[in-house]
Amino acid sequence: MNRISAIIFLVILPFTVCRAATKHRVFVFTDINIDAGDPDDRQSLVHLLWYADELQIEGVVPDRWEAKGFEACQLVIEAYGKDYAAFPLKEKGFPDPEAVRATIAKDRADAARMFSLAASDTSSPLYVLVWGNMKLFQSILLERPGYAKNIRLITIGTGLMAEADMVHIPAGWSKSEPCRQLNWNGAGRDEIYNHPDFRDMWWVEMNWTYAGMFSGEEPAQMFEKLSQFGHMGQHIREVVKNESWAQYFRVGDTPSVLYVIDPRNDLDDPTRGSWAGKFVRPFPADRPHYFTDDCGSVEWDYTDPCSTWQNHREVQKAAIKTLEDRRSDMYDALLKKLNKVYGVL
Repeated sequence: MNRISAIIFLVILPFTVCRAATKHRVFVFTDINIDAGDPDDRQSLVHLLWYADELQIEGVVPDRWEAKGFEACQLVIEAYGKDYAAFPLKEKGFPDPEAVRATIAKDRADAARMFSLAASDTSSPLYVLVWGNMKLFQSILLERPGYAKNIRLITIGTGLMAEADMVHIPAGWSKSEPCRQLNWNGAGRDEIYNHPDFRDMWWVEMNWTYAGMFSGEEPAQMFEKLSQFGHMGQHIREVVKNESWAQYFRVGDTPSVLYVIDPRNDLDDPTRGSWAGKFVRPFPADRPHYFTDDCGSVEWDYTDPCSTWQNHREVQKAAIKTLEDRRSDMYDALLKKLNKVYGVL
């Protein structure tokens, strides 16, 4: 190696090591609970912790405290702690269980404090993953709207509801007409979307794409494989024991995590596609950092969906397919990772 090459090597090496050591920061709002709703958040939290060595988890807010959301998180951490003791998680770079436990918000005040601390750090973007309705996130963000400049928001099922799903709306929920009914997690969504302070906020709204986690036979097959990986794998099975319809790797909120962890994803450009699916920028001039489901070649009016609502089923299929196209790659990567950590298969 000549003198010039040696100098270049010494200059590049620290930069390369620094990039390799960088962990993307994530902050989660979840409606996780115990036997009072969809169990997918409980599975999604296990999935998140399986990537705790690659992510910097700044906070997890179980905003349904009244439905034992905090307790549901503790059960996941108990399973994580048992695996941490029985398998080489520490050697693989996973955080101590008590450090993970400290990221769980005990109440609303704790959630606001933790979010303020994480969002005020401008050293790197904070990926805010919303696994439920947006009411609490909305109220906390409105207290400090300036934080919107440093966050990258990823929400699941917060836009419009597919018409076929409207028959499943629970009694007591407010109902609207087709093409105007907000999706399952839509509460609080419009207050943020229509607020002038947040028009420039970076936001990927995965309204229908996430359903690619449910389709076909592969999620059930993955469920059987993952349940063999330690206590966390067993927990994935345990949380759906009372739900005969959910005997598969449901994880409907996991695409928000997939976006961040896909090693081939260009985090700055959701339009290129990733494990989380592919998205479009429908309003580049008015909302340059807002992205949502890719409709493919189907005619779709993002400004006025009602004008093309007759195509919504095809749009939904197109969006779902963008996740399905990369799902097997994601599954393979997860199994390869867990085999290295647990060494059981």
